[in-house]
Amino acid sequence: MKKALLFILIILILVMTVLYSPFFKDLFKTLDEKKIYKVENIKSIDFNTLEEVKFFGKGILTYNSQRIIYMDLNNNILWENQKAEFSNRVLVTDNNVFRQVNNKAIMLDKNNQEYIIAEIEGNIVNVSRENGKTCMIVMGNGQALYIIDENNDLVVDNKKFKDIITGISINDKSQAYALTTLNFEKGIPVNNLYYLVDDVELWSSSIANEILIKTKVVNNNVIVLGTDNLYLYNNNGKLMWKNSIYNKILDYYIAQDQISILFEKDRQNELITYNFEGKVMEIQPVPSETKKLKIVDNKILVHNDNIIYLLHNNKADKIFEDTERLEDLLLDGNNIYILFKNKIIRGQIK
Repeated sequence: MKKALLFILIILILVMTVLYSPFFKDLFKTLDEKKIYKVENIKSIDFNTLEEVKFFGKGILTYNSQRIIYMDLNNNILWENQKAEFSNRVLVTDNNVFRQVNNKAIMLDKNNQEYIIAEIEGNIVNVSRENGKTCMIVMGNGQALYIIDENNDLVVDNKKFKDIITGISINDKSQAYALTTLNFEKGIPVNNLYYLVDDVELWSSSIANEILIKTKVVNNNVIVLGTDNLYLYNNNGKLMWKNSIYNKILDYYIAQDQISILFEKDRQNELITYNFEGKVMEIQPVPSETKKLKIVDNKILVHNDNIIYLLHNNKADKIFEDTERLEDLLLDGNNIYILFKNKIIRGQIK
């Protein structure tokens, strides 16, 4: 028994030495710099599509105003949901479908279980799901906010805002949430940033002369991305820093410890990564035709409607190209799933 434990301990020490040794780190980096990645073992699967198609859970959802079909990634139908009445609107998050039927908001989960979650006044214009909570923006007499918690209980009910709601993010560590609105005063855009708990406003701030694109609450900080500046507020509403933006934003990704923004430039686009202190961590050149960004684990993909690149060590390897327009990408380890209107292509990034 002691010999076995000693052997395991020696193996662990060797593994840790390899992983953390500067020599081996430099070796792995050199090997990765020389490697050219591509998608191999490609398989294409055709399927029948209704009006819309999206990745949903670990499968594919296709739907119209009456019918919803959920399939796995091999085109096996897992369930169907069909109604006699037409939905005013159908919106999809990562694991839930929201249907508006007259003045009712109905949620359908990935197991085909239905819940009537709210009586609403107006039409649903946007639904988002974050940290187990659902946010619905409803346009009626002005705009109203509804928030449903993890137990499908309504915790914010028909909270009115006179201005257009442009973004919302739920705090990952408390019951608070950040919300942005937009109005125009003499042709000048004026954004209002609110930080609330239920119906109670804790603090607010006003940002003018640009359009706010994204608001995200991470680790009790509020990150705000605008067309001209990147901001970070602390939990008490103090502006900790502001970075100017000089190029058009194409796409972005906000993680738990960094902010990645894909910028358009004349000859070659750029992916710039910031830390939460506002400092630039990395600038990567990106092919000029790319418009969208996908980051999963340690993999960074940029793409347009037909071509996908993998970024590594300031290189961009073209890993996939197709003549048809791709709808979305899904990554699972080295497996990649590329969704089109009537087919899915899967393979491995090697």
